[in-house]
Amino acid sequence: MKISKKRLTEIILQECEMMDNPEGSYNMDGIDKEGQMAKRQLHDMERYARELSEMLTDTTQLESWVQAKLTKAADYIKTVKHYVEYGMQEGAYDQVTSIEPIISTDLDDMGASMDTDDEEMKNITEE
Repeated sequence: MKISKKRLTEIILQECEMMDNPEGSYNMDGIDKEGQMAKRQLHDMERYARELSEMLTDTTQLESWVQAKLTKAADYIKTVKHYVEYGMQEGAYDQVTSIEPIISTDLDDMGASMDTDDEEMKNITEE
């Protein structure tokens, strides 16, 4: 297996960063970094796929085990894509977003909401 000097440097830097943080990616706020890890892996796969595609021609003969690995990889990535896509449609993968209160900065809106009379307040509290 060949690895470029640039990629080796990236791996070493990542390992050094992990050594600086012995707890790893454990986060006390309860949010892990699975999405970040998945995106990194997908980025790597995309780059390797592009490089492989550039290496091959339409007439390149590959050994059967290489063809089998490519078939498996394609099937796995397709399966995961469809699984996640369905899960997102069904709401299985909640997106973490910050919850910020909605504050109106329009003074006219603020004044209008405070202009309720006593009769309206009675109706609201009775409901």
